[in-house]
Amino acid sequence: MQPLVAVALALRARGHETRFLGDASVGRALGPLGVDVDVLPPDLDLGPRLARAVREAMEASRGDLAAAGPAVQKGLELWAHDMVEPVKRAATEQAPDVIVTSLFGVEALHLAAPSQPWAVINSTFYVGSPLQRPAEQDFGPRAIPLLTRYASLLDSADLILHASDQVFDFDFKGLPDKHHYAGPLGIWEPPGPVPSYLDEPGPRWALVTISSQLQDDIPLAQVALAALADRSVRVLLTVGPDHDPAELSNVPSNARIERTVSHAAVLEHGALFLSHAGHGSVMKALWNGCPMVLVPWGRDQPGVAARAAALGIAEVVERDVATPEALGAAIDRVSASEEMRIIATRHSERLRATDPPATAASLIESLV
Repeated sequence: MQPLVAVALALRARGHETRFLGDASVGRALGPLGVDVDVLPPDLDLGPRLARAVREAMEASRGDLAAAGPAVQKGLELWAHDMVEPVKRAATEQAPDVIVTSLFGVEALHLAAPSQPWAVINSTFYVGSPLQRPAEQDFGPRAIPLLTRYASLLDSADLILHASDQVFDFDFKGLPDKHHYAGPLGIWEPPGPVPSYLDEPGPRWALVTISSQLQDDIPLAQVALAALADRSVRVLLTVGPDHDPAELSNVPSNARIERTVSHAAVLEHGALFLSHAGHGSVMKALWNGCPMVLVPWGRDQPGVAARAAALGIAEVVERDVATPEALGAAIDRVSASEEMRIIATRHSERLRATDPPATAASLIESLV
């Protein structure tokens, strides 16, 4: 949702009216920003539908990620069909000049075929047909059927914006017509208080994150705490709104656990970023010039980690060997690498000279 909100706010700042069609969680998130939201019926909530599709697919496949993938894709296809009538009704009643959706909305818009031009904001590196690299290199096995399905439908849109950095994306120059890099839109965060303890004297901070969407990656958080327990950093671990900090055991004395804290605020003080390699969080670390240790868990995270490593800003530890010892060795290499910090700082300066929301807003305006 963050890339969509960043673009909506940029469009509003340019004098446009913006309105969201989303589930109750979208309404709760955008209410404080003064953004109008038409809330969908509860049975169309994407989060619970996706979680149920994943759960049922994993049960039916007995935990086989590759075998679960087609069932997850089918579950989201059924959700897209259910979304067609609400999308058509909103397009008729609201009569917008342009419709903008996320990658998850591609199939619903493809089926609804609105009369208005529509754009897609893809929240990760380039996805399209053909893919830049074999799907098995960039995506977790459970995600491949869904993401390749979306990739095959993208050209139904009038504009496709990739919320990533071209240089980060292997400096890919083969974008098809209608595709554009907008820059890292997913670094947007809602306004909120910054904990005062971030400014207290002491060692620099290491930020540890797991997915804000349920992804069974609490084991990564546990291993990261163990790996950082004896390092000369203060550790802040965020587990997201759907996890309870009490799920973690043996929390070391140098660590704090929170559900949510501004990642940008921590990274401004950061010596290290340790993460599941979510695209948005990696872009935040790059924006702030913070070197990384990444453990790709699934979804698009193998591709994100590969790009960060190729750029020279991250060490990658594969999920199946992510022991405290392996993570500790990677942490030590990153902490000792002056070259990695120089590279990260250089890319931070380059990115901070750009304005991704304004770039995206300008491209969307071109559809009118």
